[in-house]
Amino acid sequence: MDIEAIIWFAAVARLGSFAEAARYLKQPSSNVSRRIAKLEADLGYKLMQRTTRSLVLTEQGRQLLPMAQRLTDTQTEVKEWQQSQQEEPAGVLRITAPGSFSRGPFNDWLLNYRKAYPKVKTELIHSNDYLDFQQHQLDVAFRQGPLGDSTLIAKRLFGIEYGVFANPEWLASQSVAKCLTDLLKLPLICVGVKGQTLPWRFKSQTLHPKTPDMLFDDPEQCVRAAVAGLGCTYTSRFDVRDALKNGTLIEVFPEQKAEPVNFYMVYAEREYISKKTQSFLRFIEQEVESFAGQEGVVV
Repeated sequence: MDIEAIIWFAAVARLGSFAEAARYLKQPSSNVSRRIAKLEADLGYKLMQRTTRSLVLTEQGRQLLPMAQRLTDTQTEVKEWQQSQQEEPAGVLRITAPGSFSRGPFNDWLLNYRKAYPKVKTELIHSNDYLDFQQHQLDVAFRQGPLGDSTLIAKRLFGIEYGVFANPEWLASQSVAKCLTDLLKLPLICVGVKGQTLPWRFKSQTLHPKTPDMLFDDPEQCVRAAVAGLGCTYTSRFDVRDALKNGTLIEVFPEQKAEPVNFYMVYAEREYISKKTQSFLRFIEQEVESFAGQEGVVV
């Protein structure tokens, strides 16, 4: 029996198409289709019904899928075990992190890691989404809390302070904001994910801006717009540290600052962890120690 074909079947079922599974497996689509067709012939059952637009598992396919997934997990564990036996870290390390963090402190951390471990190749995915570890073949992810329940290990690195900031000259030209809800009457510059604004969290309440005047997926663009006097923005104190120092931004309602939002380093819980992942986790923990004391960062 073709065990690898069963693992490929799990990938097709999980991703919902042969084309996506082929990209994930780094195989031509024809190879994946042919191997699974041969698997179905060996088993004597159709595992899935295929059309040009959809893929539906048969009853036998639904029964096989949990076993196929366990084989996939075992294959991953064997790879991790093999790499944990290496004398020194090597291989490809796949990481995902939010865009602003990737372009900020993490950029230097990653460069320093590559200098220290030149045999490890790194692939970084900029994403504000919580990408699936298996689908994207991730080793480590950086995520901002709160995190949902997961089988993954989430190690807190630091907390990030958030607040509302505005150009002082622009703010003086606006109606006085006496309470938090008055902010919603002002021009707002928001960070969003897939076109949806993120909430503004304060000590006493949470605001949900619905129709911002400007919407970006990058906090740096929000900061630049606020400095230009185009509205007020809600972002981390770390992102506005330079603007606060030179006076081009001030904090609005600083007494309403919420508790810091935790930032985590996330990785899979396994008995054996590859040398490349072990070295990366230790290296980042050391870099975070030197990160303490930055504006808006609570270690």
